[in-house]
Amino acid sequence: MEHQARILRDILTHLERQEAAGEEDQNGIGGEFAQKLKNQSIKYRVDKTFPTKSAEKTENIKKNRYKDIVPDHSRVKLSLITSKKDTDYVNASFIKGVSESRAYIATQGPLPHTVVDFLRMIWEFNVQVV
Repeated sequence: MEHQARILRDILTHLERQEAAGEEDQNGIGGEFAQKLKNQSIKYRVDKTFPTKSAEKTENIKKNRYKDIVPDHSRVKLSLITSKKDTDYVNASFIKGVSESRAYIATQGPLPHTVVDFLRMIWEFNVQVV
């Protein structure tokens, strides 16, 4: 029992040090998570795990705040058209919930030129909480 307590204390001490190190330190929890997330993003892009055809269209590239966060397989498609220059693209994805396959929408904060798309999405999908 004493051996298990010592192992647990060692683990907790290690985690406290990692947490204190912060995100800038590669050995910290935040740094480790950020690196794993970056590696996974690169792997998905290189392996073409998830298609990004819509996000990579010329007219849509400028609508992506971050070049490595682009939806396609689970993307929100807009059908509400407010002007001739509107498209069905918004950088947003549906997220599965417990009881629904489209329970939530994850999206980036709108850019100055994508605010209308963001508002179209909120209106069309009757978003209650932002």
